[in-house]
Amino acid sequence: MGSTAIGPMCIGDGSGWRFLNGAWQGGVDGELGPPDGTRVEYLAVREEEAYGDFTASFRFRLRNITPVRFLFRLQDSRRFYALDIPFGGQQFRSRACWAGMVIADGSPLQRYLNFGLVPGLCACLERWYEVRVRADGPRLRAWIDDIPVADVEDHAYESGRIGLGSLQTPYTEAPRFDRLLLEGKQQVAPDWPGLEAPAQHWIIPCREVDPTSYQSYASIIKSNSEEVTLYLTFGNPNAVERKRAVFIRSQDGGRTWGDPEPATLDVGFGGPFVRRDGTWVCLHAQPDDAAAPLVAYESDDEGRTWRGPEPLRIAGGWPGEWRAGGPWRVVRRRDGALVAPVMVARTDEPQAETQCPFWAAVAMRSEDDGQSWSAPVLCDADARDADQPPAMLRYAARYYEVAVDEAEPGVLVGIGRPDRDPYMWQLRSEDGGRSWEPAIIGHFPGFCPSLTRTASGALVATTRYPHFAAHLSRDGGRTWSRPIIIDYAIWANQQAVEIEPDVVLVTYMGHIMDPGQPDSRIARLRVTDQGLVLDH
Repeated sequence: MGSTAIGPMCIGDGSGWRFLNGAWQGGVDGELGPPDGTRVEYLAVREEEAYGDFTASFRFRLRNITPVRFLFRLQDSRRFYALDIPFGGQQFRSRACWAGMVIADGSPLQRYLNFGLVPGLCACLERWYEVRVRADGPRLRAWIDDIPVADVEDHAYESGRIGLGSLQTPYTEAPRFDRLLLEGKQQVAPDWPGLEAPAQHWIIPCREVDPTSYQSYASIIKSNSEEVTLYLTFGNPNAVERKRAVFIRSQDGGRTWGDPEPATLDVGFGGPFVRRDGTWVCLHAQPDDAAAPLVAYESDDEGRTWRGPEPLRIAGGWPGEWRAGGPWRVVRRRDGALVAPVMVARTDEPQAETQCPFWAAVAMRSEDDGQSWSAPVLCDADARDADQPPAMLRYAARYYEVAVDEAEPGVLVGIGRPDRDPYMWQLRSEDGGRSWEPAIIGHFPGFCPSLTRTASGALVATTRYPHFAAHLSRDGGRTWSRPIIIDYAIWANQQAVEIEPDVVLVTYMGHIMDPGQPDSRIARLRVTDQGLVLDH
């Protein structure tokens, strides 16, 4: 076949198309789109023709927070290229839009060939975005509203089918597409199995469900015995509801899990660590208790019984200018010392509708296995005088979730969830947490972070956004790989531990759209010379 221009493409009666998770419909003035629903991945792929080199254009309109895709050179449901535009709720707060070119190579994890902020483009609902994609041999390019968003080379696929995609999580209102035009050398599409729902590629730790609610927030402790225990709540995360909680234990690195037990610590693991003698310690905040804003619960028998809460012994007492928020996972340095990151806000900060409240992290150190703690130190410094804390907090880093680990002996690296900034904040201490460098804009976007150093010295970060993603650094956080998509779970809210040398076990929230599902998920990510792979 010669060079052909086709379009605008319409759904019509659906002939000439293959759909995943429901037939797409035509709409007003030639619009087309997937059904509203909760099935996560909705695809519409042209059945009969394939293209190698082509130029395609279309437009799309968001009705809610739904990532959209243009798929091309598609071989089957898990092998394709895609222009990926991963919208999430935080993008509307930061007025930021991100995009990149994805390759799906048949494995469960998808890899970005490029991914970046799109300057000059705002994430908005109910407006049309104009998209153009061009493939010339291995060179793949894309534009949104005439702004370049991708220019990469890859040799995996020379030709294949084309299609559109929508990822419906956590909202059901599907986007609309329009004016899909394509010009290129049309080829007869080879035989293929059609679109098939992907196989489950995560581990389910808990089969027990609540038919009217959700498996929700989870946290994790790795015992000195190598057993790992998951604390899992049931309730609606949108309403911050906790109806009940269970413990689930694994003795084989998270590959299989035992039966759920009623949780013996209702408040959860908070900021956990394990003492050298095996005692579990869980730090929690009591922000309204000026006498004991931070407390610890302890268990000598791996969570079967507890004592506490006991106030933390903090040198000089807790500073009155800070209101304690939640402690995050405690870092065990290689010399045995502990560093506890704690989110804080100002106690005297006035609140106004025009103001973003100040949140950041302080760090406390313990040289005696958590029996006592140093005075809190803000994980930031003044950009003009790095030996001093920020002269004015209005210019300090502002973030409200944090993850920290030891990248090199005595060197701590952290990532902070931004408020309205498009990128995460990156934190760094060169002296084991005693003092901190000025916080800097980091390398990637993300929310609900985890950060784990592995035996080989790699740092593995996981973030909500793009989708549920992992990032790999081999140089102590100075540079990072492009994101790897672990799952389409936009809630995520993950925690992670190194479960075996160079294997990071991550617990995260899954689909969270239909109640009564075993939707808490586990991924085991192995660091290899080629990057991150699943190791289940």
